[in-house]
Amino acid sequence: MNLNQRSLEREAHLEGLGLHTGASCRVTFHPAPAGHGLIFRRRVEERVVDIPARIEHVKATDRGTVLAVDGVRVHTTEHLLAGLAGLGIDNCLIELDGPEPPILDGSARPFIEALLAAGIRELEEPRDFLSVDKTVVYHDESGVDIVVVPSEEFRVTYMVDYANPALGTQYTSMYGWSEFVQEYAPARTFCFASELLALQSRGLIQGGSLDSALVFLDVQDDDLSRLEEHFHVTVDHARLAAGGRILGDQQLHWPNEPVRHKVLDLAGDLCLLGQPLKAHVLVARGGHTAHVALVRLLKQEAVKKSLQKEYQQRLSADVVFDIAAIERILPHRYPFLLVDRITELRPGEFVRGIKCVTINEPFFPGHFPGHPIMPGVLIVEAMGQTGGILLLNGFDRPDEKVVYFTSLDKVRFRKPVKPGDQLVLECTMLKQRRGMCLMEGKAFVDGQLVTSAEMSAMVVDK
Repeated sequence: MNLNQRSLEREAHLEGLGLHTGASCRVTFHPAPAGHGLIFRRRVEERVVDIPARIEHVKATDRGTVLAVDGVRVHTTEHLLAGLAGLGIDNCLIELDGPEPPILDGSARPFIEALLAAGIRELEEPRDFLSVDKTVVYHDESGVDIVVVPSEEFRVTYMVDYANPALGTQYTSMYGWSEFVQEYAPARTFCFASELLALQSRGLIQGGSLDSALVFLDVQDDDLSRLEEHFHVTVDHARLAAGGRILGDQQLHWPNEPVRHKVLDLAGDLCLLGQPLKAHVLVARGGHTAHVALVRLLKQEAVKKSLQKEYQQRLSADVVFDIAAIERILPHRYPFLLVDRITELRPGEFVRGIKCVTINEPFFPGHFPGHPIMPGVLIVEAMGQTGGILLLNGFDRPDEKVVYFTSLDKVRFRKPVKPGDQLVLECTMLKQRRGMCLMEGKAFVDGQLVTSAEMSAMVVDK
């Protein structure tokens, strides 16, 4: 595992047809300085459009990961990115003269061979790893399960479970990047014969061929005849009768080559995190959509760690921001700073904070003397300050911004808050556009809802 950033010694070139668009494309890999990252460049008419390989630029994940900026797209990025990832190349400008990198043999091996021929340059700057220190879980209703657990090295355990007998259940485990180039990069993309006509009718696989993908036979004789006629191929029926599973004369590199290709796809999609990952990723029945959803979860962890590094002086397992960090983010001070710590933060989505209510609060002597309760307007203010941290984390310099609330709606006070109570303050982002947002705030005491409101806010410079 290389600890320093890497780039290329000189340019590398490849050309061919894109798998789905069928368009001819020449790709040029340019050396880039430390901190540059992986960036695609396309020239469209008179425009030069740079498309960083980052999660925020993902536009589609149907049979491939598509990135876009200003309406300009790059299709099927994962094989090329996997080649860069497998060699630990962090910085490269990837210039394309078409909308999709060439599919070549359907694996990452041709990209790796071209990059190795260009030479790898070790840079002086260290790599910025994302180390996972707690379990991250992704699950969707289609049956995909992904678990990410702490590990000192990047590892992958992958399982696919196809009901189709042409493929069945397959499993593999990669114990580090040192295995990728030889054991996973040559694994080719694949599909089932029963999918071919449908994929082509949807405008996909326009540049595919039996030289660029494995096609597993899962159809009956009548459908085989249609495939032979439509795709101008000849099925070796004797081979099929003997148990052959692949259309054409291709041979598997490994019995479990399809699941190895899934690891390749995952490696490419994880590049969208923007930094190398130290973790063990366990995947069951994954695909590009699930990979991208996982990267979004990991990105939240990365943003949280970055904010902690900048604003937090001490860390503990149950505190995201302590009071010192909160004071560096929010402009409020005593007696109007009403959040003591932040215990959970999912950037752009959710935040949970704590306010410990004591008898020494300055408002108690004058608010219902002899029967002290916390003013409802200050509970709403505490929710708003907690939501302000959620909103401000999306800006490069949150300490130079301030949140103004523009409206409150659906405010409900359900129970009084008294000295000795601990307010748990939760804010969920409902809508966000540029510097404006709509959040739902809730406050709890001992698990019971005491106050709720919908809050609109805007961010302005101090």
